[in-house]
Amino acid sequence: MNKKIALIFNPSAGRGKANRKRKKVEACLKAQHIPYEIFVTQSEAHLVKIATQVVHKFPVIVGAGGDTTLTIIAQQIFRYKKGNTLGVISLGSVNDLAREIGVHKIEHACRAIKRGRAVFLDVGVLKRGAQEDPFFFLGQASIGLGVEVNRYIEIWMDKHAFMSRFYTIAQKVAAVGGFYNSFKRKIVPLTVDLKQTEGTTSLFSPFIIFTNTSINAREFRLSPFASPVDGLLDCCILNASTFPDFVNALIHIKRQTHLETNKVEIIQDKYFKIHAPHPIEIQADGEIFQSNGEIEISTLPRALNVIINPESLHWVR
Repeated sequence: MNKKIALIFNPSAGRGKANRKRKKVEACLKAQHIPYEIFVTQSEAHLVKIATQVVHKFPVIVGAGGDTTLTIIAQQIFRYKKGNTLGVISLGSVNDLAREIGVHKIEHACRAIKRGRAVFLDVGVLKRGAQEDPFFFLGQASIGLGVEVNRYIEIWMDKHAFMSRFYTIAQKVAAVGGFYNSFKRKIVPLTVDLKQTEGTTSLFSPFIIFTNTSINAREFRLSPFASPVDGLLDCCILNASTFPDFVNALIHIKRQTHLETNKVEIIQDKYFKIHAPHPIEIQADGEIFQSNGEIEISTLPRALNVIINPESLHWVR
């Protein structure tokens, strides 16, 4: 990597923890002799503005932040169709995509940028109506607990700001509260119809996720077969109608016995459509969107060029 890259650094990623890693990120890039120009974001709107500008000037854009940072950069790459390559330095709280492509550690990410090995990855497409622009997601989109628990964690962390120094533990504690609260308030399970290429299925589930990666929420593998280069999305449907059922399913998922015990059903396809009898929300790469009950989810095969670390990736040839 001899040409100068654009480094978009989001100091607020990981609830501000990213800011403490700036010196390490820059030191690693310099150690690898990677020329770069850094752009430090001040807000999400500023991030969009910077991403829009660098798309026209830099062939390689490296996002240093969390899922939101990468997703915003990807939106601009697709919008202007300049064929930019995306690099990833993960500084967020989950970093599923970074784990999937082998760059979840800063040192690994910088070495990968230096080598410049890139692969075109599949990209998910979310549509909520004819009047809405499509939203491109790199990791996952989900309904049910994925929406409610993300929101619950944000509210809980805001109320318990002193726990930010123990973010990983605090996030898990808040997640448990979010799960329980969602069942207690009867927000879940959801009743929806799921249409795919071969027909329509009626579902009653607390959690339905469409994933482009085999890693979910940092430590779970709901679909061990999911791949970002197979041209398909894996729809994982959790079979649990009560909170105790959910806890039992979660244990099986952690032990990787959820498929043999039918705790999770998996459907692979290029296209899905959700129909609900009432408005629902969907979460995609950390962003929550409103819907009138009709949601289309599809995939763009091999659509985004992303720098990877191929050493431990089974899907790289």
